[in-house]
Amino acid sequence: MYDLLPDLPRLRTLRTWYGMWVDRIDEAIAAAEQREKERQQGEERRPPTPD
Repeated sequence: MYDLLPDLPRLRTLRTWYGMWVDRIDEAIAAAEQREKERQQGEERRPPTPD
């Protein structure tokens, strides 16, 4: 296990800071998934290439 100082205010600050980063990462994942979904839908709806 990691050795963190038993300093409650600092631990809470770290938890808040890392929690904000997790939220940002989750938002980035959701945006990337949405872009991928839109790309796939665009490919499915694209008209066939003319001969």
